[in-house]
Amino acid sequence: MVQTKYPPMELSSSQANMLGAIFDTVLAQLTPEEEQAIKQKMQGKEGIYHVSMDQVAAISRLSATSLQIPSVVVDFFSSNVAPDKRADLVRVLDILATRPGSLLLTGYWKPMPELSRQQREDIMLKWKNSSLPSLRNLFKVLSNLCLYNAYSRTHSPLIDSIGHNAANGDAFFENHPDYDPVEHERIPMMQTEEATRGKLEFDVVVVGSGAGGGVAAAELAKAGYSVLVIEKGKYYHQSEMAHEEETCYTNMYDGGTSTTSTSGSIQCLSGATLGGGTALNYLVSLKPQHFVREEWAKQGLSYFASPQFSRDLDKVFGRIGASQENMLETKTNSKFEKGCHELGYHIEKVFVNTGGRAHHCSRCMMGCKSGIKNSTANTWLLDALHHGARFLDRTFVTRVVTNNRGTKAIGVECQIHDAQQPVFIKAKKVIVACGALRTPGLLKSSGLSNSNIGKHLRLQPIMFGFGFFDEAMRQMDGPLISRVCNASDDCHGDHYGAKIEEGLMLPGGLASKIPWYGAAKHKELMLRHKSVASFVNVVRDKDSVGVVTFDPSSPNPVYEYALSKHDAKSLTVCIQRNMRILAAAGARELYTSQANVEGFAFNDDEESSADNPRFNQWLDRVSKAGISAVSTPLVSVHQLGSCRMGTSPKLSVVQPTGETWECKHIYIADGSVFPTAVGVNPMVTIEAIALHVSRNVISTLASSARL
Repeated sequence: MVQTKYPPMELSSSQANMLGAIFDTVLAQLTPEEEQAIKQKMQGKEGIYHVSMDQVAAISRLSATSLQIPSVVVDFFSSNVAPDKRADLVRVLDILATRPGSLLLTGYWKPMPELSRQQREDIMLKWKNSSLPSLRNLFKVLSNLCLYNAYSRTHSPLIDSIGHNAANGDAFFENHPDYDPVEHERIPMMQTEEATRGKLEFDVVVVGSGAGGGVAAAELAKAGYSVLVIEKGKYYHQSEMAHEEETCYTNMYDGGTSTTSTSGSIQCLSGATLGGGTALNYLVSLKPQHFVREEWAKQGLSYFASPQFSRDLDKVFGRIGASQENMLETKTNSKFEKGCHELGYHIEKVFVNTGGRAHHCSRCMMGCKSGIKNSTANTWLLDALHHGARFLDRTFVTRVVTNNRGTKAIGVECQIHDAQQPVFIKAKKVIVACGALRTPGLLKSSGLSNSNIGKHLRLQPIMFGFGFFDEAMRQMDGPLISRVCNASDDCHGDHYGAKIEEGLMLPGGLASKIPWYGAAKHKELMLRHKSVASFVNVVRDKDSVGVVTFDPSSPNPVYEYALSKHDAKSLTVCIQRNMRILAAAGARELYTSQANVEGFAFNDDEESSADNPRFNQWLDRVSKAGISAVSTPLVSVHQLGSCRMGTSPKLSVVQPTGETWECKHIYIADGSVFPTAVGVNPMVTIEAIALHVSRNVISTLASSARL
């Protein structure tokens, strides 16, 4: 990734003390009484949780400052967060350090470092459930910073205390009898000298190398055209991928972490490496459902209801090896099936892009070191390479260059590697495939002014559900996702496409997503992480309002997302059904990620059952609580629709061919062209649309050659 060199972030002693006091509230050293209470709960169950009483004692002694987590966070901000964004955190720390500011935000005249831990914990819990969105967001941001950075460390006494071997996380898969890695050839990247000397010229420049860019590069290269693929992030060959939470996001994700909407309502994760999101996703390969295809066709986009689109989907399935074969049966997916069957919910195996090979890896969100996942880097981009395409990583395209009238693209301007001096690369056609958060900004910086650019953003928000069992689940010993439940498709009488899937999370992700009810309870839950089954609830958003804003001063995308009442209801119904599945499957404790809902535990004399009256009363509370804006931790890994396809420039950014309405020779081939949300993992749909767009580009190039 092109890195902006920021000055180091430095905190004053007052600011550092305040940050330490807050973090030591979230991740606190426990009292002897709290430690004893955890030991009593775990007595006789050490074999289930795979932790000892010595480990309980060890985690009880640890705090954020003893682990130097404030320094870790400051170092991260220094490398990845622009000074103007750091100012928000610093401003809050300064306000809290004053007595009037403390009184206003905490209710105490004394600043937080002078308060007892219990008083500080009470403050954090009040922030968590405050009627003020700003305080709820303050809790979410500060607790996430602390917990994620604490539990994502590879070598840490905290990780050791919960019994997670972070340094050898793939031991299960690598030691499995059917482990059979695939070694892929290295894709050569253009070096700085070659890329900056002389004048470069190509038939087609493809900006982005993910699901859309990878396919477009392959198709254009196979058709005999000269192709350059430009990737903002760094190329990592499988032998170079680091399967560590603390480094993978910095290395391979856009912005070095998740990017948050301006209001804090949702976090987005998107790839910034060769292969884009296909290098980092959970392998799920699903075709769009019939009602989505029909909906798009009714908007005048006949391609989506055509046999050609079906053939394109089949071609994608064939090239990426989408298969349901050799999927390991685990406790998690067997419990998932048991709960669904008992309740009559539809469940099926997902297709994954493994070519039918066994793949029990829990780390593919960090890149596939085994080479089994058929990302674009392992498929389409290799096809492009073998047909003469060139590749340039760590290069940021600042704009598509157009002719004097702004009516036709003639190439791109970019910053190559660490150079700030822009370089012009000439091209007959430019295919933009930067993703729905980046593509609008590139179009705007290139002079396009269509009012729909950046609008209609769909994020398919994800909400989390957790079930703790009285047996070891070891969800990390197996595939990331193997099943999908469609139980929620018709809960409103219309097709909104909510899905429930397994959602394996490593300790950093788990710690920042399970509810925080206080330091002692959170540590207890993390000690039991090997008995948890985590699930994601993905909703096809219908009328939420999402907008990407062009801000040339920001190194990261700027966007806002307001969840609608309809889509919030969809999420609420989905999480209720997720909890029913877990109860029917035998979970003893259940937690949603709603900040304003306490968890539920079956009594020792009660069976786990979805028919339990107390449990159903709790589900009523889940429904009544709904989705609390800002405080419920929503995540998106499917960003769509911000430059949508349509039949009129008044309603869309690109024509049915994929070419922009207002500037010839600029095509878009990523998820931003989706007319609406697709309701399933979008990789296959993006790749099929890229085939369609590529055919149109090839057709126009061929026509130009004949003239």
